[in-house]
Amino acid sequence: MKEILKDGLANLNRKEVSSTAKQDSQEDRMAQLINNWSELLKLPTIGPFHAFSQEIDPYLQGMLSINQTLLKLQVDLNEYWSHMKNAYSNALKETTDRAPKTFNTKEDFENYRKVIIEAFEDAFTALFTSEEFPRVYNKVSNDQMELLKSIQQLIENSLQTLNLPTRSEINELAKDIHSLKRDIRNLKKRAEGTYFEGDNSSSIK
Repeated sequence: MKEILKDGLANLNRKEVSSTAKQDSQEDRMAQLINNWSELLKLPTIGPFHAFSQEIDPYLQGMLSINQTLLKLQVDLNEYWSHMKNAYSNALKETTDRAPKTFNTKEDFENYRKVIIEAFEDAFTALFTSEEFPRVYNKVSNDQMELLKSIQQLIENSLQTLNLPTRSEINELAKDIHSLKRDIRNLKKRAEGTYFEGDNSSSIK
């Protein structure tokens, strides 16, 4: 049983090294792509290409923003999963060290189950209560929110180009409708109050 745990721990470390190398390669290609587009946007434009560049520039900027956010999210996710893998590795190591020598009785398996539960509970409790993990988790959450915001802005620009109502325009329209409903309701209340006042005056006469 211990040999199986040791093999699992070794495989986890090999996968982490391979994933890190692949991550670095992807980050380099993404950074190179962003730099190439940035240099292209800096080139002077004349004639028809000037109008074309002015029209396409918001989309390129939006795509660059999304790519930069994705790159940052990928880096932060890599750090996040690195902490998770370290906690998992520590739990496996603790399980290996504290595992029973033999598994001949039901009590041995029960003790082994308790060792696994305690090892993983201690490892991940230490992770979640550390100062580093909340900071990394907060960075990942912010990256996800920023990515969603960039995508929504790109979609809004596309809808505006196609002469379709954008989200901001729909929100503005909803505010205007709500304001009109409130004004109509107030006018009705005033009209009803005036009607009742006139009716009471006629009755007195």
